[in-house]
Amino acid sequence: MTLTWADAEPNAPRDPYVQFSWMLRQRHEPPLGTHIYQPIFVRLHGDDPLAERRELLKEVLDPLSPLLMDPFELELLAARCGPVDPDAGMPDEYALYWKLGTPEDHYVALFNLQDTGTPVALDPTGLNTEMPETSPRPDEIPPEAAAPGPVRPIVAIIDDGIGFLNARFRREDRTRFHAIWLQSLERRGRTPRSVILGEVLTRDEIDDQMLSQGSALSEITVYNALNAKLSLYDGFRSTDHGSTHGTHVLDLAAGADPADGADEVRDWPLIGVQLPPQAIADTSGTKMESYLIQAVRWVLRQAHVIDPTAPVIVNLSLGMLAGPKDGTRFADYQITREAEAWERVKNQPVRIVWSFGNDYRKRLVARLDYERRGKQSIDWIVQTGDQTETYMEVRPIPGQSLKDVSLSLETPAGPASGFGPVPPGCSRDLKLDGKTVGRIYHVPERHLDPETVQRPYYLLALSPTASAFNEPLAPAGTWKLVCRYKGKGPLSLILQIQRDDSLIGYRPKARQSYFDNDKAYGWSEENLDHRKLLPDCVIRHEGTFNALASSTARQVFHTGAAQLAREIGLIVPSVYTGEGAEWAVPGPTAATIADRSRIHPGVKGAGTFSSSTRFRNGTSAAAGRLTRALGLSAARLEANATTPKSYDFDPDKLTIWPVPAPLRSRLGDEVIQPFVMEDAGSLKV
Repeated sequence: MTLTWADAEPNAPRDPYVQFSWMLRQRHEPPLGTHIYQPIFVRLHGDDPLAERRELLKEVLDPLSPLLMDPFELELLAARCGPVDPDAGMPDEYALYWKLGTPEDHYVALFNLQDTGTPVALDPTGLNTEMPETSPRPDEIPPEAAAPGPVRPIVAIIDDGIGFLNARFRREDRTRFHAIWLQSLERRGRTPRSVILGEVLTRDEIDDQMLSQGSALSEITVYNALNAKLSLYDGFRSTDHGSTHGTHVLDLAAGADPADGADEVRDWPLIGVQLPPQAIADTSGTKMESYLIQAVRWVLRQAHVIDPTAPVIVNLSLGMLAGPKDGTRFADYQITREAEAWERVKNQPVRIVWSFGNDYRKRLVARLDYERRGKQSIDWIVQTGDQTETYMEVRPIPGQSLKDVSLSLETPAGPASGFGPVPPGCSRDLKLDGKTVGRIYHVPERHLDPETVQRPYYLLALSPTASAFNEPLAPAGTWKLVCRYKGKGPLSLILQIQRDDSLIGYRPKARQSYFDNDKAYGWSEENLDHRKLLPDCVIRHEGTFNALASSTARQVFHTGAAQLAREIGLIVPSVYTGEGAEWAVPGPTAATIADRSRIHPGVKGAGTFSSSTRFRNGTSAAAGRLTRALGLSAARLEANATTPKSYDFDPDKLTIWPVPAPLRSRLGDEVIQPFVMEDAGSLKV
């Protein structure tokens, strides 16, 4: 078997991650039939808004059109086609699907194509009468009567594995959930022109489940039945298991004793979106982006029905490592845009809470600095037994260009690509006996709006190194990347390997690749190991944060994780919590305590089923606690606020420690406990 490098050829996909993973999937899991659709997100031009909406609606309803829409988005569009626009002032932006292979310029006269997602196979046999449409209209779910007392925040979670029947999310024998959307991979809807993404359970439907069974309620039986209906054969059924990420995070964010009438948290309404397991299982994180955006749009409209003046706090303990980290990764950009527009038009306060990431020590970020022209190299260790794709991004720091940069990638088996030109909008393949096992993309510049540009970058993509299928594999071992710079002024390149770990509970298919360097094995007094990065090491801690947590908008909060070290009277960064960078965001907004001590990691939260508990750590747990802190401070949350973000935290209800400057890149400006600590004075950061 022979490895060879092909010449560069034109290739400018909207998302190269999606293109490469879809190409590999076709080798061993080809979809049935030709009913393959791709999620897209579009923005109407706005020259004649009403006419454009009506034209789009006409296209979606046309049986010969390549466009489809899920019922929730279709309802939004149809409502805006009437004589009175209920969303006047909101951007004309919509999530749709089009048949795979539709030319990108097919609707150029009607809308701008903003983003595309991973294709899905729809049932070619026709309609799905077993499952309801994705969502009832928001106004079909009656709002719950407001409880007297202080401002009630609305807490929403978008996550994996949400145990919505857990007693921690009830008020005595009634659920606190206004609704929960259990997303699944897309299927045909009840009408020929619709797609459904799982099932929405309303408050009344959840209450019926509980009241009909009373004390005999078997939560696992309910979850088993729902999962059997929603999950395909390859979907991990999180809520069949005793410990779930979403349940734990939501308990930290808004869980309460259902019988404790003195706890104000017990009266907070909840909204949930459980993402498809296949989107969570995608270790690069790119498959979940379209579902995230649709989820946020749905959550905001549900919150408006509950109480159009109440603050809505959306917890997003999800992410990826590699990316632009300047607010232009599409999910980061669009979720921020949704929150800003909602506040501006609806005057309802919105706060988005992201986890800052757990990759501080994983050796996934490197920096190559050039004073002048020259070459620098770095080793990239790709492990055996990795059944998933592996990716690396190469980007200049803001204000610099790739114009004078070329790459050479050498395989463990020997063949190197050389510095053959790969112009923007082109790619170059590594082939094993004629089949692609690697690719170098030069991704061109793209404009998201007149002021927002996704800058060019290189993406290196590799096939799995192991497979249960008879398919060509990329060689495992040490790959060497050489970056050649032929410009005149200084240049800094940031190299980022995409996160590739299998999540807890999911099939362990992935093995994380990493950078290696002889300056990466210093002795660490803190961790008592030889993994300290020496000062002149090209591998860096800076920039090891979640690529979706880079918006600086007033509505968006990023959460780091802190650890108690009571034996020395300190609060310190948790060993895993990511670090900001001078070329991106400088650090998280704030941190909360996610580890009780060095030898007792994690904080206690709910297991999937009532009366069970689990200890979990990570910036996901920290984000849950920051969400709770914002909820307790709800009276201070304002729409279109111009105050600093720190103003949102109520010092009378929380414990707040200031963070010294050297630690702000990992902990933000403050470490916060979502309650008043009696012995807070005995600790400092």
